[in-house]
Amino acid sequence: MKKLYRRISALFSLFQTKLLTAFLLCALLPLTVISFVSYSVSRSIAWDKTMDSSILAADQLHVQLTERINQAENVADTLQYYMYSLLKTDEQEIATYLDMLTLLRTNISLYISTFDFHQICVFLQDNKFGSREGLYFYPLSALEEFSVSSSELHTLGASSLWMYRPQVQSPFLLHSSNSKTDSAICCRALFNQGSRQLDYAYFIVIDTTEFSSLFAASFLNTDVAGYLVLPDGLVIAASEQELCGEFLPARLMQDINNCTEPYFRYEDSYFHSLALDNGWYQVTEIPTDYITDSTAILLRTILLTLLFALPATLLVIFFISRNLSMRIHTLSNAMKEFRLNPQLTAGQILTVSKPKNPNLYDEIDELGLTFEQMQTAIAQNMHSLLVFSLKEERLKYQLLQSQINPHFLYNILGTIRTCQSLGKLDIADRMITDLTRFYRMTLHKSGELILLKDELEIATLYLNMEKLCHNNNLDWEINLEDGIENFLICRFTLQPFLENSIVHGISAQTPNILIRIDISYGDDTVLVKIADNGIGIMPDKLLELRQSLDSRTITYDKHFGICNVNARISSAHYGNGHIDIQSSPGNGTCITIEFLQMEGVDIN
Repeated sequence: MKKLYRRISALFSLFQTKLLTAFLLCALLPLTVISFVSYSVSRSIAWDKTMDSSILAADQLHVQLTERINQAENVADTLQYYMYSLLKTDEQEIATYLDMLTLLRTNISLYISTFDFHQICVFLQDNKFGSREGLYFYPLSALEEFSVSSSELHTLGASSLWMYRPQVQSPFLLHSSNSKTDSAICCRALFNQGSRQLDYAYFIVIDTTEFSSLFAASFLNTDVAGYLVLPDGLVIAASEQELCGEFLPARLMQDINNCTEPYFRYEDSYFHSLALDNGWYQVTEIPTDYITDSTAILLRTILLTLLFALPATLLVIFFISRNLSMRIHTLSNAMKEFRLNPQLTAGQILTVSKPKNPNLYDEIDELGLTFEQMQTAIAQNMHSLLVFSLKEERLKYQLLQSQINPHFLYNILGTIRTCQSLGKLDIADRMITDLTRFYRMTLHKSGELILLKDELEIATLYLNMEKLCHNNNLDWEINLEDGIENFLICRFTLQPFLENSIVHGISAQTPNILIRIDISYGDDTVLVKIADNGIGIMPDKLLELRQSLDSRTITYDKHFGICNVNARISSAHYGNGHIDIQSSPGNGTCITIEFLQMEGVDIN
């Protein structure tokens, strides 16, 4: 993952990639936004259009259904007059009664043919003349053939009772097939309060397949479904015949009853509900897939436009960005080569291609021309700057060296004076002799870098002097790997660490000090370890010392010698070294000095 991230980061660090990305964002982002907005707006329009067209078709169907119900109601109102007249005619007046019965039969026939009703049935008391005519007139006892009880009709007055009866066996002579039909029935009846019996009843029967045909015609070639529903949720007519006889879920019926909006959503469909005058519901179901599919053509059109426009846009953007970035790339390569080769001569000046006519120069050409002029000046001054830099480093090193020598001399002379004051003149004399040899050695080796073997000889002279001062309670071991003594090291590197091991290591708990110096090979480096068995360094002092080493600061009152060495060996000209200190109270201290292997000979 990290490798992939680095590759992506490296790719986007190129100017051409950045320019190409900018062009792509500037071109594709607006194109994507426009496409998205266009699709969203068009989809919204298509959605509204689909919903509006479906609702409009449902509303038009509602008008047809209402008209059909009103036709039945109007015919029922008309028949009410004739039935009342027939009821008031005395059967004893045979001629008048037959005329009234004939008039009623004629009107019923006319209404059936005019309004295309499935049937109009008149139910008379069983003892009435003509009640068993069998064409339009039937006895009240025949109500059971419609699965209707007389008690259901007792409460009717001038109003109608609409009911649905499935698979009613038609006993009428008008229907020779004698088939069963699902029927919507508009019922009227007169209940005699005195006799507590029905005087008469009549039904206007409509085949529900008529309603189903209306639904199917309204939503032809669409996925929209329409159906006629009773208050209990039973579907009695639908655009899809297989829905007839099904019950709608109770929750859906609750939403239909409580709906106050043009439509509502239930599961994966939208529903448009309208109440009919007879108490039934006309329900229109619009699947969300139907709305979505209506926008599929629009979506395909937008996608095809993008597929054709995108490659053309990418090609134009690629060629424009490549043209612009190639010149920047050429200039960048020229600058990179100059950066990697700062000591160019006048004949090695890097040039950038430009138009021959200076009047045609643009900003990039002017930048290239300025770069060529800068190369000339930089090439002339670079060498002198490098020389000055080396001289500055050398002066800094000499300054640090001049600071540590007086510090060391001050400590040794103080020790000699102490020996003289204590009467140890022989020890003081030997120390003066060793000090003379020590400074003869250091002055003879006057270079900034000396061989390891010479640095170890200087360290040994110092240890000899310190051993005389501490009553021979100081011992040391020096271990070298073969050939390592011929590598170079900063002069006067070991002495400050040896001094710290002696001065701060000896205590009542550790009266005898053993110092072990191990010099070995690292990975293209030299490792110098100085370990002692002294009292060690307290954690707070160790943290303070490490912080001083990390910051490469030098203070005269704290850790001067160690920080001085650290500042010198960390220079790039003197080994890029670093120092690590490990210590714990009572367990001694281990100093690790690591610097690059620098081969050389005694050049003093």
